[in-house]
Amino acid sequence: MTYGVISQWTSSTAFDASMEAEAREKYIPGIKALGALSSFFIYTGDTTFNVVTIYVDEATANAAAKKQKAMRAQAAAEMPVKMVGESRGAVFASF
Repeated sequence: MTYGVISQWTSSTAFDASMEAEAREKYIPGIKALGALSSFFIYTGDTTFNVVTIYVDEATANAAAKKQKAMRAQAAAEMPVKMVGESRGAVFASF
């Protein structure tokens, strides 16, 4: 059963093209390298977004957690963003 990790983020500034490019060019490949099947950065407001990442199973997601935490700290240090929450769980329906 696939497993999802959803992190909620806020930014102290409005999003711009450089932040989007950094997500695409730096963080998406990093998440993929941790074993993710897919990952989506989703705007939820002018200064908020979620990152939805799907792993093949819970074991893979748990194995990625330590490096994922380091990537999140790096993002917060390099950009005006802060993670404010996380949800994790088994995916029970998808298409």
